[in-house]
Parts: sequence; structure tokens; C-alpha cells
Amino acid sequence: MCWKCKGHSSRDEVDVPEKKLPQVSVIIPSYNHERYVGEAIESVLAQSMRDFEIIVVDDGSSDGSVDVVRQFKDSRIRIFVQSNSGAHNAMNRGATLASAQWIAFLNSDDKFHPNKLERHLCAHKDDPSLEASASRVRYITETGEPVMKDGYLAMRYEKYKRISTQQDSLFVSLLMVNHLITTSSLFIDREIFQSIGGFIPLRYVHDWFMFLTLAQRGQLHIIEEELADYRRHRKNTIVENDDKGRVEDNFVIEWQLFQAFRSDEPLINMEDAFLVISENNRVNGRLIFLFQIWRQLNNSNLEKIVRIFSEKDNALLNHALELLSRDKGLGDLLIDFKRALGYRWSSVADYFTRAEQIFQRLVKSRRT
Repeated sequence: MCWKCKGHSSRDEVDVPEKKLPQVSVIIPSYNHERYVGEAIESVLAQSMRDFEIIVVDDGSSDGSVDVVRQFKDSRIRIFVQSNSGAHNAMNRGATLASAQWIAFLNSDDKFHPNKLERHLCAHKDDPSLEASASRVRYITETGEPVMKDGYLAMRYEKYKRISTQQDSLFVSLLMVNHLITTSSLFIDREIFQSIGGFIPLRYVHDWFMFLTLAQRGQLHIIEEELADYRRHRKNTIVENDDKGRVEDNFVIEWQLFQAFRSDEPLINMEDAFLVISENNRVNGRLIFLFQIWRQLNNSNLEKIVRIFSEKDNALLNHALELLSRDKGLGDLLIDFKRALGYRWSSVADYFTRAEQIFQRLVKSRRT
């Protein structure tokens, strides 16, 4: 943006040098991570490329997180404090405050590797059509050491990465499992981020929803290098309430499949979709049907649909949790559903109509 001095006539107009914008805005949503947020900031300051800004959005921390951030005197760091509104909100606010073309996210308990930003910039320079990229991560312990390679977390992550290479598309592999793990892996064009609405108000899987959305658009690239440390500790949000997390999982799957089936060239057909989601042990058939009906009742308006996740004591959300407690797996329901619908059906509209009829029969059988 070229700035001109105001209040001067054309005769004494003075040119003001154009303000140089950073290449990358690193957004750090911070909440009660006094112990870790300093390490997160230091990992950004240690980047091999230096042209960045750091935007810390503190989401109502009750510990000393804000004081830790303010101890840094680097002019590239800005901090904004808000009342507790959730990580998705903090990151969305950070994006509106960003001035760079590119945005990278870093959770306040995670760390970047020194060449993280440089590697992403190189990937986008090599392919200017890319809208976003994501790196692999390294799992670390509460105290910052890499987890054991023969331990559960590392071996599970290796399995996730194998899944990502065995599928026909990135979208299909992400339906099976969120092998991109965390928002700390994401690097995205700011205008693209804003155009798709940013992160939606999900507490546990807003990152997965974003990855799937970008994968459906077809311009998300995976950098097969561990460029960020993902810290596992007792206070990770993802482990605080597994049932609520699974409810969000099933909402995401239903919505993303609906979007895929609407496409003129869907990345997956309905027949294959059931086979794929059967590989995801987080899937619950009753919840898929419940969110399918809820979406139809709200005319597929995403903004209306996701309100249930931000409302306290929402009746539908409570019902979803109750359904989950009755049946922790897909089990015979998926088989029955396939038999009832068959492997082929004439139209998406017909599919949804028949699926709703089956769900209603299931509800009725539960009551009797």
C-alpha cells in the first residue's frame, strides 16, 4: 500500500516509502500455556527465514501466559487479549489481524522446526496454484523430548501416514483418519482462509474440518517432512472429553460427504464412501444419520447447523451423546444400511430420503 501525506497540495505532495509487509503471519492462539508459550515464540524467532510477524491471541488465560508473551521485546510480536471464546475464534481473529499473504498457525504448546516457514514458502513458489500446505509433525512429550519411536504414539502416527499414501486422494485418506494431526502443521493463503470462512466453532476437530475442506478444493499439498513438534500432555484439549470429540467427528464426516456428493466430479462415490468410513473407528452410524437429518432441517446452512456445538446444554447434542453411549461402534448397522439401500441408487435426493426413512425406523424400534 502506497501512503501519501495528507493535507498537502499537489505542489508540495511528498512520497512516503511503501510500508513493507511481512511474508508470513504466524498466529499463536494461547490459552493457559504459561509453561509452553515462550518455547513456541522462541521457535518462530529461530526460523531460517526472518520476514514474518507473530500475532498472539490470548483466549482469556487465567495463568501467567500473557506476562510470558510480553517479556519478548521483538517488534515483530503483537499480542491481543480476549475473553475465552475457543481456539477456533482466537485463530480466526488472528487471521483478521494478519498483514502477510501467508498464514501459519502454531498452538501455544507446540513448536516449529527452524526451517518450517522456509520449506512452506518454497513449496508454494514451486507450485503457485497451491492454496495451502501442511507438514508432518513430530510427537514430543510434556517436557519436550521426542516420543519413543517404538511407542504407541509414534507407531500409530506411522500407520496414519501409510494410510495417506495408500488412498486415491488426500480427501479420501483424511476421511479415514486425520493424519495431518494439528493446526500447527497448516500454512495457507490468507485470502483463501478468509474466503472459506476460517475455522468453524468446533472445540476438538476444527483442524480436521479445515483439512478436509481444503482437500476437497484440490490445492492442498503435503510436505513429507516433520517441521513442527506436536506436544502431548495431560491438558491437551483433544483428550479432555472423548465422547464429545466423537460426536464432532461424525458431524464432520456427514457434512464433508454431503459436500463431496454434491460435486459434479466427486472425489468419492457413495458406494466407496461407506467402505472408507468403515475403516474409521470413530464413525457411529446413528450419529451420521442424526446429523444428516439435522442438516436437512436447517437447509444445509452450516452456520445454523454448528450452533449446537457452542450452545450450553443443547438438546440435540445431548441426544447425540446418548446415542453414542448406546452404541460405541458402527457394527451391524452399517451392514443393515447397505442391504437396505443396496450398492447403487439413482440420485442423491433419493439416497437421503431413504436414509431418513431407515433412521426413523431405527428410532421407532428403540422406543418400542
